[in-house]
Amino acid sequence: MFWDQLLQQIDLPSGWALFNKGGVLMYPLLLCSVLVVSIAMERWLRLRKARAHAESLYGIAERIVTQQDADSAYAHLRAHTGPLAAVLRVLLESLSQDKADLEEIACMQARRELRLLNARLPALNLIAGLAPLIGLLGTVVGMVKAFQQVASMQGAVNPSLLAGGIWEALLTTVVGLVVAIPALIIHHALEQRVKRYAFEMDYYGSALIRLLSRSESLNAQSQ
Repeated sequence: MFWDQLLQQIDLPSGWALFNKGGVLMYPLLLCSVLVVSIAMERWLRLRKARAHAESLYGIAERIVTQQDADSAYAHLRAHTGPLAAVLRVLLESLSQDKADLEEIACMQARRELRLLNARLPALNLIAGLAPLIGLLGTVVGMVKAFQQVASMQGAVNPSLLAGGIWEALLTTVVGLVVAIPALIIHHALEQRVKRYAFEMDYYGSALIRLLSRSESLNAQSQ
């Protein structure tokens, strides 16, 4: 394994022995790593399920408005569970509303979808910021213990004792960064995906509102 080879190169113990040398604050870091993995997998599956071809969905909504195979188009639109499909459906179900009401309805639905898409992302961002601080706290505590041992010794101080205490104290900082860096990258990637969905809801929702308003105007003129 890569990590075992790396530990051999820097002459460190591996596995549980190395974990124990980091002290009690290694357990919160372990919990943080488990949370990062679980949140990343859950959010990736959720956002992947929400993915849809935006232009195709808008084309379906356009067919419903122009009454070109409206029944099958509406059924096809209802089969999608993504955020854009939800915004388009709620607009099509409110055809009798004026433009201002349609914009408010679309905005409310988009906010609801964004809330669902952003779920647990703040926790991921919190872990990315908290893990290095936990690691730094562990390092400070370990350094205090190392210098206490040195201060309690009588006579000449063995440099190897001080060095051993320092590298053990630095383990929590290393682990904290190992947890925080992937968490930060994953949070950024998921956040960009949510922003793309937010743009699609705003853009195609506004386009459908304009289409509905124009269709309503044409119907009023024809009558």
